[in-house]
Amino acid sequence: MMEKYIIFINEDKTKVIAKTLLTQDLTRKLKKQGFRKHHIEVNAENENDAINKVNKECNEHLDSLKDFSGGLVICSVCFIIIALVSFFIL
Repeated sequence: MMEKYIIFINEDKTKVIAKTLLTQDLTRKLKKQGFRKHHIEVNAENENDAINKVNKECNEHLDSLKDFSGGLVICSVCFIIIALVSFFIL
């Protein structure tokens, strides 16, 4: 049975908690321990499945950022070349 899981992270630890088990007291306790709620909630069979799904989602996000930044570099280089050519021709 699929259940919704909430992910809490801090600098070096991750906690995966079923949404049905999450209370305000537990949320406060985790925040006092330095955890913050991850923006992704996942439906999963168990905690390990939830972690795998979050990792997959984050990796896809990082890949899309890498592709975007690569395209940005190419555009910047083209702009610089055009600016240099125009400067020396004019």
